[in-house]
Amino acid sequence: MRYSDETSPSLRELFTRGVGVLLPTGSVEQHGPHLPMGTDAMIAEALAHAVVARLSSDCLVLPALWYGFAPHHMSFKGTVTLRAETYLALIGDISRSIFGHGVRHLVILNGHGGNIAPLRMLSADLARECGRAPLIVTYWEAINREIHEIFAEPELVCGHACALETSLALHLFPQVVRREAIPGGQSGETGPHMFGTAAAFEGLDFGKFSANGVIGDPSLASAEVGARLFALLVDKLTATVGQYLRRQT
Repeated sequence: MRYSDETSPSLRELFTRGVGVLLPTGSVEQHGPHLPMGTDAMIAEALAHAVVARLSSDCLVLPALWYGFAPHHMSFKGTVTLRAETYLALIGDISRSIFGHGVRHLVILNGHGGNIAPLRMLSADLARECGRAPLIVTYWEAINREIHEIFAEPELVCGHACALETSLALHLFPQVVRREAIPGGQSGETGPHMFGTAAAFEGLDFGKFSANGVIGDPSLASAEVGARLFALLVDKLTATVGQYLRRQT
């Protein structure tokens, strides 16, 4: 169910019934030489609609928020970043609007690593201000255990424009993947990885880690792996979001 397809009277009725609202959020940023700039939001939006289709009439999907906090990609041409305070204000205003209509359950389904810290901080602030907080779910964190069944070394091959993202892209939007430009082998070995275990963090531009903007090994990607990943993610996210929607807050 698309929030933007509804009318104000129909939304009033849906809110009275207690439906939740899901906001996909991503970023417009470089994804190496082979993936589109909108990869993060495109994946998050596809997952959001698949999850809500499973949940039937229990949840609505807001239009995806494409722009995010991505200063660490600015050395690569085309990246668009919001300042942290702008991103916090934008997500905060969306959340306050939704909560202001009496909605009790708001899920932010995030597809961009740079958004994680701002979203978690904002959720804590909104809890104090509004008496409720959005549930923050970054999609790959939902499969941090199962990912080892798909990739032998996920802590090395999944980072950015990597085996995971490239596989999902080949499954979801293959028409905009530059297959001939997929780098072979490992890139950006020392950069931040989705499933890495490094205890320290340094907010450097990704250009310091990788000449081509890739961290991980996209050569391991395939549409078949992407289909398997997508099905697993939808299962896990549906369970997480469904449990949250059933919670009395």
